[in-house]
Amino acid sequence: MTEAWKDDQYRGTIRKVVVLGIFEERDTRKIFEDEFADRLRARGVEAMASHKFISDAELPDKDVVIGKIKKREADTVIVTRLVDIETEQTTVSGRSYIVPKYYGYYGNYYTYIYKEGYTVEEGHAFTETNLYNVGDEKLIWSGRSKTNFSSGTGSRPIPRYELIQAFVKTLIDRFSDEKLIR
Repeated sequence: MTEAWKDDQYRGTIRKVVVLGIFEERDTRKIFEDEFADRLRARGVEAMASHKFISDAELPDKDVVIGKIKKREADTVIVTRLVDIETEQTTVSGRSYIVPKYYGYYGNYYTYIYKEGYTVEEGHAFTETNLYNVGDEKLIWSGRSKTNFSSGTGSRPIPRYELIQAFVKTLIDRFSDEKLIR
């Protein structure tokens, strides 16, 4: 978490919540919402993944989304969206090595070995998460976060699912610290 804000007037806890993820990839939304809802349910919160009753096509229509959330009688909604991605690519050059070769009667006693170069992509995903009261649509809590990722031969790519798990755990811990969940 890079920053967070909480409405000082809000004294309640999240009891029945809809989790809504706004991502370009449809399956990222599903993975994110399911993971978040599962972890909230493990903490005693009645949580629903929005993809189960709100289609991707309906997301841009705020009135439709709010109407469907209210039909589920949720008291709060968590909305997480990807704000930006910054990446930096570093290319590591290949190298040649001279090594002795001890076999063979004719020819050279040394041979060349070439180790290919590779590219490492390092970056950060910036997200914003907002928690709203469904009744009056008032913002209860807001947070921004920065998630690191990397890929390439020099470091293993972090699978999307692991990034989502770590992100959700961070948010759940923060909600607990802020007394938004028990």
